Amino acid sequence: MVLTSRSDFSSCIFREVIILAAWSIWSNRNNITFDGKTLYFAAWRAHFTSEVNLVTLRAKPEIKERLKSFLSSL
Repeated sequence: MVLTSRSDFSSCIFREVIILAAWSIWSNRNNITFDGKTLYFAAWRAHFTSEVNLVTLRAKPEIKERLKSFLSSL
């Protein structure tokens, strides 16, 4: 799945998605550890989606479309 995703996106977009996914995991881990929240996949997904939407604000149009199609496939 990772190799397929890497071939679908250019290398910089692939890295951006991986970095945002790791950041979302880290943020949720901090919420669990420090704020006593519970682990929910939906919370991680919502955070990840909002971060990717923020990245699309500064992306080139062709990259923006790839990111939006990636989000719709989740």
